[in-house]
Amino acid sequence: MFPRLSASPFPGRLLYFLGILALGWLPFVGVGWWLFPGGRDYLWLPLYGLLLGWIWLWGEWRGSRGFATYGLDRSWACQGRILQGLVTGCGGLLLLFAVEGGFGWLTWRPVGWGSLLGYSLLGLLLGFAVALVEELFFRGWMLEEMTLDYGMAFASWGSSLIFAIAHFLKPLPEILATWPQFPGLGLMGLLLVQARRWTHNKLGLSLGLHAGWVWGITWVNNLNWVDYTGRAPEWVTGVGGNPLAGVLGVLSLGITFWALDISFKISRSSVESTDESL
Repeated sequence: MFPRLSASPFPGRLLYFLGILALGWLPFVGVGWWLFPGGRDYLWLPLYGLLLGWIWLWGEWRGSRGFATYGLDRSWACQGRILQGLVTGCGGLLLLFAVEGGFGWLTWRPVGWGSLLGYSLLGLLLGFAVALVEELFFRGWMLEEMTLDYGMAFASWGSSLIFAIAHFLKPLPEILATWPQFPGLGLMGLLLVQARRWTHNKLGLSLGLHAGWVWGITWVNNLNWVDYTGRAPEWVTGVGGNPLAGVLGVLSLGITFWALDISFKISRSSVESTDESL
């Protein structure tokens, strides 16, 4: 089966991959929809579990290395970058809120320490879950499979575009209400692709950045920590309560891209200078 798949073009491999995933998920949807009406909002949990298992199996076929085929391994070069990404992603997001507060565009509500810690842990767990699955799929499986057929440049843009489109698989009224989020999602996808390039195809930094953003947004939103004053339009501060979906959010992503690019260039130049001196 897999040798025949390797000879098929990327669209065929994508349809096969998603088709098998959908067939595996259907029993969970059927059982959950009829027997557990109150648990329908959690049907994404078995989907995420199946997706992780399917990616691992595909990685075993591609290189007999499971997730390591897509840059997620136990090396410090990967694991250490997760922490860097977490701090950069969540820290940058909180800094964005602080800037908007400084302009008087939002105010902070008083929050108890217990709630602050509890929702922080909840946001961190959710951030890791979402980031693990989405990074292994979009910056792992999809990027690798598209690169095989079309090259790295096309795969970078193509996977980022599909990543942005995938976040709009929802009812038309919601799409129309949140479409300004699209540029921010596209830029986010490109930044996460580049994060993998900066770290020699390791997925740690991409995973950490993504988890940090989800962590910060979930933390603030679940606490109802901020109130927007209405002094700035939503397209500036963030559409649909997503701070990265406004003009300032896109600017924040651009600054993050620039800062990381500069830091890795400096790191490379220092390593090259050390090698020359030796």
